[in-house]
Amino acid sequence: PARADLRPTLGVQQRLIRNRDALPAAMVEANERVIVSGLSAGMTNTTLKDVFGAYGTLKDVKNLAGSKSCILVFESLEEAKWVVENLDGNMPEGISDPVNVKFAPKHNAGAAPGGGWNKDKRSTPYGPGAGGGGGWNAGPGSWAAGQHGSTGGSIQGLKRAMQAALPGGAMKGHVADECQVYIKGLPTDTTNADLYDIFSPFGAIPPKGVKAMQNHDGNCNGVGWVDFIQAACAATAVNTLNGTVMVDGTTLRCHLKSEMKQWDKDKKDKHWPVNLSPLEGKVAYVVAAAAVVA
Repeated sequence: PARADLRPTLGVQQRLIRNRDALPAAMVEANERVIVSGLSAGMTNTTLKDVFGAYGTLKDVKNLAGSKSCILVFESLEEAKWVVENLDGNMPEGISDPVNVKFAPKHNAGAAPGGGWNKDKRSTPYGPGAGGGGGWNAGPGSWAAGQHGSTGGSIQGLKRAMQAALPGGAMKGHVADECQVYIKGLPTDTTNADLYDIFSPFGAIPPKGVKAMQNHDGNCNGVGWVDFIQAACAATAVNTLNGTVMVDGTTLRCHLKSEMKQWDKDKKDKHWPVNLSPLEGKVAYVVAAAAVVA
């Protein structure tokens, strides 16, 4: 008799992938792979690329439709970290419900090379470990020794160690919607430093509180995000800068994340038509947003 096909069905494959990628967040090392759960039904690869491509350069998208989740692979670790820290528990533009965003295990996740607190060859999350330097107190790779064996440590290590003690440092991944400012219409040469220069006079900004989103070529795609420690500072920045006409005649748009969520909610409550063309949808959205603001 013909041999039965023992390969798992598509549904079983998806469950296996979910189980593999559902390890506790504390056990997953930060990497370029991100798992997003809590997505709305009917999301496609194209929709996911449109939504999350605004936050970084995507190398791959795996849509796990059966579990309303997906796996995103970003070009850089920095992009993945920003997405996890800023989108977890929030609503990305184009999605009307909050999503959960965590790091997904690497394909080759196994015995991670890691260092540790000592010179042992045991793998720990604080340093290169065996074959890659020492730990916190020992040898190459330790924070205390700094780079190239210099004294005083590295400034990046110092910033990481002090981040929780800095004003707004505890806000990491839990920034209130009223404190987040969405900016659209930025020039292509905008950088994180430029956003900080423009928005910091309005109030204190927490560590990693500015982000100029980039295209594949590394230029800004016109969108940026700024987090403030105080909601009043965010509101003042929006009221002051929204509608600014730039040298080339284009207009800068600034909105609070809480405003955008309310617009999405109103759109959902009013049974927003789904058969609009992209241009019609944009026009209708602008009209509705103007009505809410008015």
